[in-house]
Amino acid sequence: MRLGKVWVLAWVLGGVFLGGSAWAHPPKSVTLSLDAPSGRLTVQVAHGVNDPAKHHVQRISVFVGGKLAAQKEYPSQTDVNGMTDTFSVGSVPKGTVIRAEATCNIMGSATGELIAP
Repeated sequence: MRLGKVWVLAWVLGGVFLGGSAWAHPPKSVTLSLDAPSGRLTVQVAHGVNDPAKHHVQRISVFVGGKLAAQKEYPSQTDVNGMTDTFSVGSVPKGTVIRAEATCNIMGSATGELIAP
């Protein structure tokens, strides 16, 4: 009988730990748009969550030509569906790859990129 209780406890605890990670997920997508004349990059992150204070986009990093150009940390997400932020990247030569990476505070990241017009 004691062995049966141990199995039940293990099953319940396993469900709690695995169930929690099943709800955690990385951002779904990262979309970039550049206003070339002003050097203003808008980064839109799709990351649907139930509680943006507990599960959120923790950091957005922006790379221009492969080099880190800007990075911001966030204590929470602005919306349950995701968030949008802007970054000043200055004058970017035509054809330069601009990439943004959004990192979830619990699990994973997603990237998006564009080529400067």
